Amino acid sequence: MLDLIDKVFNELNLAWCDGSSKEIIKSKQLKELLLIFPNLSKIFKDGQKNDDFEFRRTIKHLFRVLMVYSMFRNGKFKHETLSDAALKEIQNKIKKLDDINQKYLPLILMYHDIGRFYDKNDHPNASFLLISSNKLLDIYGLSEIEKLLINKIIQYHLFFATIYTGESTFYGIYSLINDREFVDLILNEDDNMIDLFVDLLEIFTFIDVFGYPYAQIYDHYIEYYGEINLKLKNLLKRLPDREKLLALALQYSYEWLDFRIAGALRIFQFVKTKPYLTENFYFNKIKESINHLLIENEEQLNWNSIKKKYLTHTSKIQVKYGLPLLMILAFGNFNRGKLRKNQEISPVLVYFWINLSKQIQKRSKDKNALWNLYFKGLPFWSELNRNFAQKLTSDVLKSLLERARDEFIEEKKEYNLYLDFNPLIE
Repeated sequence: MLDLIDKVFNELNLAWCDGSSKEIIKSKQLKELLLIFPNLSKIFKDGQKNDDFEFRRTIKHLFRVLMVYSMFRNGKFKHETLSDAALKEIQNKIKKLDDINQKYLPLILMYHDIGRFYDKNDHPNASFLLISSNKLLDIYGLSEIEKLLINKIIQYHLFFATIYTGESTFYGIYSLINDREFVDLILNEDDNMIDLFVDLLEIFTFIDVFGYPYAQIYDHYIEYYGEINLKLKNLLKRLPDREKLLALALQYSYEWLDFRIAGALRIFQFVKTKPYLTENFYFNKIKESINHLLIENEEQLNWNSIKKKYLTHTSKIQVKYGLPLLMILAFGNFNRGKLRKNQEISPVLVYFWINLSKQIQKRSKDKNALWNLYFKGLPFWSELNRNFAQKLTSDVLKSLLERARDEFIEEKKEYNLYLDFNPLIE
């Protein structure tokens, strides 16, 4: 399989992958790729009929991730913001996983986003359902446990990345341990399954990010991804003791809280890329945004008091596709750049988290349950303009949160909260 993939991409470059989706769709390389993954021909055809725009976006992404993967394997991938040492470390991680099974990464990369053609709100689960219900992995000569591993990586493929960006938390592992198939996978007789699952998830996340031409990854990603990797392994090794696992997940999530909130400032991307861009620089920007505003009993609360009193429930909140909105709450516009030394942050960001936490506390009947936050009626991130951002005051957001619809998903033992922005657009 690897030689065939290399042959497909041998004559291509990333610029071609980033070019016209029409060229990719009519290319001989797509035809050759579909000979390697034959049951995707119908999936792609049906997907294009169902959502042509999403199909074109996805096909470009799939080509790019496979191109990046092939280049890494052959020592040809370069990235202007990554050192040679960091690139070599990623390459070595890929080689280690390929040595275990050469089909794992190609199948994960090729199939992970096919659910986008049908469900953009939860495409990882849509991809998983499409693969499992149609038995799409059966043609590749895999054992049942190998197919289950690939399926679960695909079903939870955003988990690692969203912990890092702050959209999710370590407590999001609640979803995984409530999945009977996943628990069976982790507790099977293979003692290395935990390491294999997390390592595949980590290296997939690297390649998936490189699958977007605007991505910029720096050397510090290696360090932080490594920390997430170790923490996830440590959590999963607590199975089958769910109580201890969830207690530790809450601890990890609370310890990561400052970093999580600062995700809206893009700490995950730019920390340590300039001498002044330290963790504390970002954390202090968050604190400064509310220090003169949050007062109780005529005494100002410090940041630690605010976290303990108002933000403890945020660990259970998993924000779905929410980073662009959180960035707008912080800056008043969609800002992908580095934080300037004298740049101020809007208090609306922290107030949003406080009011969201209050709503979760008020509505929760199962105090351990996870809350998934979905945004309804939001324009695509590139269309989020300053006029819309100016409407997002603390009072408006508080009102929207109070009117948000929730539901308990019995099968998953999780809550969904739907925050509807249509009243601000109509």
